[in-house]
Amino acid sequence: MEKSSIVHTFSLNRYALWTGLLLILFITLGFFHDTLTRFDFMVMKQVWLLRSDLLNNFFIFMTYVGSAFVSIPLLIVLGTYFLVNKKIKLSLVLVFNLIGVRAMNRFLKKGYNRARPDENPLLDVSGLSFPSGHAMNSAAFIGFLGYLLWTYLRKKGKQAGYALMATWTLVFLIGFSRVYLGVHFPSDVIAGFAAGGIWLILTIVFLKGLTDKRENDTGG
Repeated sequence: MEKSSIVHTFSLNRYALWTGLLLILFITLGFFHDTLTRFDFMVMKQVWLLRSDLLNNFFIFMTYVGSAFVSIPLLIVLGTYFLVNKKIKLSLVLVFNLIGVRAMNRFLKKGYNRARPDENPLLDVSGLSFPSGHAMNSAAFIGFLGYLLWTYLRKKGKQAGYALMATWTLVFLIGFSRVYLGVHFPSDVIAGFAAGGIWLILTIVFLKGLTDKRENDTGG
């Protein structure tokens, strides 16, 4: 077996393992989400002790960063950039990532039909609660952008670990902002991270499949 084939198989097994673990976490939270409400409120009340005018403004900004008001324009700009530079497949994968995860989040919310917390929110929001759209979308979309930056820096021989650290710090802050602002339960956010992580892995595997196919077509 060729070395590249062994590496490819190892990568797929690693992705499958992570997908399985995240799926178990999501299913567990989904099954027990009603019984977790009391525990959720206990955690939220501890988080709310941190509230201040400065942090309120900061986490309102973080929640804005994780919204469609940022991700959709970013998708358009990056998608156009990739198209102009003849990276058509990458542009399509980017669209698949964001549009797909947003559609999946709506589907899951309707399926679980969990109401949002109604105690002490700092923002007036509507819609269902489980899983958190901000957490799920940011884990998938921002996570994928971080992955692209990481692979680019690695190819250039530069320090790439910092890109992943910055990416996941941003994703965490966006998810945490939803609990801080009182518009999601902690279990909503954790489930959103899990579901978004699964979608991120699917996107990466999809991109690798397209890339490997192109290399096989050109390399014979």
